[in-house]
Amino acid sequence: MNRDSKINLDRAGERGAALVTMLLVSVLLLGAGGALIMTTTMSANNSLASTAEMQAYYVAESGMQSALNALRGNTKPLLVTSDRMSFRTAIIPSISNGGNAGSPRLAGWLPYNTPSDPNSLVPVSIGTFTGGYRVTVENLDPNSNMVQFETSTKIIGGDAGKTYQKTFNPGTTSEVTIRYSGQPSTTLSPDPNSFPLTLDSVLGSFVIERPVTSTADNVTIDKTGFEITITQTLPWAAETTLEGIFEGEVDTAGTTVKATFDKASVKADGTKYALNLASGTQVLDLAYSSSPTTTNVPVKVTSPDPKRLLLKSYGFGPQGSEKRLEMMVTHANFEFETPGGFTVKGPDDCSPLAFSSGSSNAKQYSGVDHANLEPQRPAFAVSPCNESDVDEGIVKHSTVSDPEIGLLGDDDTTPGTVETPSFLESADRARAYLTSLQNKATSTNRYFSGTTTVNDSLTVPTFTFVDGDCTLTQGSGFLVVTGTLTMRGNTDFNGVILVLGKGEVIRDGGGNGKIYGGVTLAAFGRSSGDFTAPKFETNGGGNSTIQYDSLALANGIASGTNVFGIREF
Repeated sequence: MNRDSKINLDRAGERGAALVTMLLVSVLLLGAGGALIMTTTMSANNSLASTAEMQAYYVAESGMQSALNALRGNTKPLLVTSDRMSFRTAIIPSISNGGNAGSPRLAGWLPYNTPSDPNSLVPVSIGTFTGGYRVTVENLDPNSNMVQFETSTKIIGGDAGKTYQKTFNPGTTSEVTIRYSGQPSTTLSPDPNSFPLTLDSVLGSFVIERPVTSTADNVTIDKTGFEITITQTLPWAAETTLEGIFEGEVDTAGTTVKATFDKASVKADGTKYALNLASGTQVLDLAYSSSPTTTNVPVKVTSPDPKRLLLKSYGFGPQGSEKRLEMMVTHANFEFETPGGFTVKGPDDCSPLAFSSGSSNAKQYSGVDHANLEPQRPAFAVSPCNESDVDEGIVKHSTVSDPEIGLLGDDDTTPGTVETPSFLESADRARAYLTSLQNKATSTNRYFSGTTTVNDSLTVPTFTFVDGDCTLTQGSGFLVVTGTLTMRGNTDFNGVILVLGKGEVIRDGGGNGKIYGGVTLAAFGRSSGDFTAPKFETNGGGNSTIQYDSLALANGIASGTNVFGIREF
């Protein structure tokens, strides 16, 4: 046997090793290839699922934006043209859903495929894909329908130690006492699903009494002022005042005394207290037949809107994907009145104020309601002491609609007189009002300090508080400025503009800017002191306009809606 044959015989047990090795390598390659195929497939599936989830998220986000636009009053109702969106109507099923049953889902404003079906969706197209969303609205202030209040009063020149009453001709046969009896703590609980949430109540009562020794007829009751203070504890603590005068004659068994109120209604943090007098006026006839005789002050009390709502949006995408978002929105209740297109509260000492309407022949100041919903008001409402200052400051009278000037006062039934807004009745009230606006701005993250430029949307009303100087380019809603407000000729704004504090407005340059709503100007110290002289100067004016607009004001007052937080759930 040769040597080569011996070697082959020694390796006989290694036959087939290469085949086994190749098989093992092939198994490894096959496993790796399978893993690669599996990974690729999973990655593709994950990519498809991720895309579907993102599409569902965008659909849910679209639902949030649509619901928010509806709440802010930027969407017209689709089913009932007379309905108006508010935080209250949004949670009343019959109104929110346009007459359809079920939980509130804004079916009266959003274009659901089938508004009457609670499971219906609002279609949304993203590229070639069509998904859909539905929203729900929940009330986070469920007791906001309940109102609790009590009243007290102060009669001007009242009896010593008894400011709630006044005695005329004491100790004589003509003695008459008129007393106000406050309303004790009263709780009203209207049906939260009714609208409006209004119940009848009273704001205390007037009592006329005479001692048995008082036998004279035709006892004259001189004009006497009074203030009824409404102290509210539910749903939110607040206070408001209703003022008036009473005068007339009292006989032994009759009277012509009338109490005339300065306002038909007042508000306390959104709650409305409206006089409910049979005559439909602001005059209450005080009765007297024998001593004592009581006359109630009847009112209708309307609950405020809730301040917080929870919106939930359910977005549905391809492959059964679903995303859910929830967002809390808050709303501040603003109380605001304006007697003219441009209101100027003058200084308490009647010193002159700086006022210039501008020299352009094309500009326009007007108290005609641009929305054509309310009676005409004066173009300028000013303090009586400063009527001549404003009249002289109107450089081109042809640019101001008649009546040009209305005088601020307490009795708006007097020709040429317009009612002073309650927050301008004193510097102390103006300070308190400005502080309340600042607090609301802080709570809704709309407080800005220092020099600020406002350049916001003309169609999405926003509440903005600028504690300092402000340059206004454009915007809408409710703007408060405590420093100097500068407006260029092309400034556009829809809503409320309050310049309170420094009280200075500079309108500079030409252009075609339009201010629709109402502007109010007043100067006073933030901590103390009386009203001082404000300043309004216009250089040129161009084709610009400042005009009263009730709808723009309403949208501005309703602009305190703010997104407080949003998350997936």
